[in-house]
Amino acid sequence: MPINYGSDTGKGFYKEEDLSIFLKAIESSIIKAPVKNNNRILLSDLWVISSLPMDLIIEVLTKYKDELTVPEDIEEIYDDKHNEIIWKKQNITKTEEL
Repeated sequence: MPINYGSDTGKGFYKEEDLSIFLKAIESSIIKAPVKNNNRILLSDLWVISSLPMDLIIEVLTKYKDELTVPEDIEEIYDDKHNEIIWKKQNITKTEEL
């Protein structure tokens, strides 16, 4: 279901956008963001690069965590304001078939 962004101006304007449209912008910001110690990217860096609101970035990362495309050297995205990990790379182990 689309999330409403904007407001009713009295003229009936109300803009609806799906969160998926912000996924590419955040992925692009991740590629441009500096990688900190422990292969970590900070949420504040994504905010500066993308100019998207932090709560929107968190919501998109949470909702699309399985679809997110990030470079291999990045292990996690960290919220430096609230001291918590927003996204962490899942380690997938492949089993060998005999």
